[in-house]
Amino acid sequence: MARSRRRTPIFGHTGAATDHPWKKAAARKLRRWVKQSLKASPDDDRLAGKRWELADPWSSEKDGKWFCLRPRSEWMRK
Repeated sequence: MARSRRRTPIFGHTGAATDHPWKKAAARKLRRWVKQSLKASPDDDRLAGKRWELADPWSSEKDGKWFCLRPRSEWMRK
């Protein structure tokens, strides 16, 4: 396969494989907040804010990425 290797050497900071459980929980908090705000005032035309108002992105398992200047060949495999 032509694209079986990474093209850019950008990697996650931690050993966590995915952010999926954290993102799922943050989206659930936001949906609940929106539902509660709509029940409290159904005639209000403004909705609740963004997900980052409820869940801090720095508290996730993978909280960032880094660029490696000289990556090992095994790091560049998909």
